[in-house]
Amino acid sequence: MDNKFPPADSPVGALKNEAARQRWELFHRAIAHAKKSNIDAMEVAESTTAEHKQSGPMLSIAR
Repeated sequence: MDNKFPPADSPVGALKNEAARQRWELFHRAIAHAKKSNIDAMEVAESTTAEHKQSGPMLSIAR
């Protein structure tokens, strides 16, 4: 069976390679987005904690 294209250069192989590249790119973008979201959430939590510390105690003892 003689093919015109070597396996790496076949049109189907090129489509598979492009699809794999796109999946990896999407995967890496998703990871970067998740990291950014986590960092943003930590910064918001830290700033909220800092605001609560400056505003005074949440509970006070009544005598």
